[in-house]
Amino acid sequence: QATGWSWRKLVETAYFSRISLSAHAFYATPNIYFDKQKEKGRPFNYHVYGTAILEATVDCLRGTYDIDAVKIVHDLGRPLNAVVDLGQIEGGLAQGLGWMTVEDLQFDHTGKLLAGALANYKLPEVYFMPEDLQVNFLENDDNPNAPYGSKAVGEPPLLYGLGVFFALRNAARAFRPGKTLSFHAPMTPERLLLELYGDQMPPDERQSAEGNGKTRQPFPDTSTKEKA
Repeated sequence: QATGWSWRKLVETAYFSRISLSAHAFYATPNIYFDKQKEKGRPFNYHVYGTAILEATVDCLRGTYDIDAVKIVHDLGRPLNAVVDLGQIEGGLAQGLGWMTVEDLQFDHTGKLLAGALANYKLPEVYFMPEDLQVNFLENDDNPNAPYGSKAVGEPPLLYGLGVFFALRNAARAFRPGKTLSFHAPMTPERLLLELYGDQMPPDERQSAEGNGKTRQPFPDTSTKEKA
């Protein structure tokens, strides 16, 4: 019933009276089991499905690239909050794109981390995201075994970032169709440049650029690109 109290007074009174205003609950998903000895069972009651199409443009003279477009359809059951869910998908995508492209963990021959600060460990920033980003929710696929018909939306979208690796690989192979290209993530601009032109370098210089088990000597950063 109405008390005539302001929201501030209500919260302060509850706080100083040590009364929790939070609601607490837990949920036990039904019909799940797992035998650790046999390593068999059904540890999950649902699976999340989704698909993503990515388009990228590669500057094959510098090794730099732009992610032009990403189009996603994600199965999240019934959205509990469409705005929050959209942010989770976009955030997971950003993390996945960085994972596959610029976030390069480098170590020397002793195992010391060389990329331990923002000065030498690159992160995706706002201009790294595609200008054309479309996210759609798969409709009419509620999950009857979870609260409110929901499904996971926090972690699965990370995997959509994998597509940028294959987009860059396909672009490089289209540019040099007769060359055998060996790729591994993250596909940094310097690594992409090595794949395109490494066969034209003296072996000792290529080994130095690749690291060869020693302290890696990366190429100068050529990934800077002005945005209008």
